[in-house]
Parts: sequence; structure tokens; C-alpha cells
Amino acid sequence: MGPRINIVGSFFPSWMLCAAIGVAAALLARWLLVKIRLHPYVGPPVLFYSSLAILITLVLWVAYFRG
Repeated sequence: MGPRINIVGSFFPSWMLCAAIGVAAALLARWLLVKIRLHPYVGPPVLFYSSLAILITLVLWVAYFRG
């Protein structure tokens, strides 16, 4: 199983919350890079942003639920 989080009376696995935050942070990073005109220099966008989302997800999960 693993740690569960109570959100409005429903219990969700902790990785689900971390994944949602990771995807949101990757979208925010994309918006920021487009805004400051660095988006063309990041390499393949699909690989870069999906890797960024996975990195943020795993760092959050290890920092808050496995520490």
C-alpha cells in the first residue's frame, strides 16, 4: 500500500498528489521558460518536460513520505 492522504473525506495514495504537483510544476516551468524566451534551448520538449515532472514527483515523494 503506502501512505494515504485524506482529501475532502477520500483517501488517495500519496504518489497521486505528488504526481499532480509534479505535472503542475512542469507546466509552470514551461510557461516561465516561454515567458523568458528560453524554451527553444531546452532540447526535445516532450522529453525535457516529462523528465522534469517525474523528477519533481519523485523528489516530493521521497522528501515528504519516505523520509
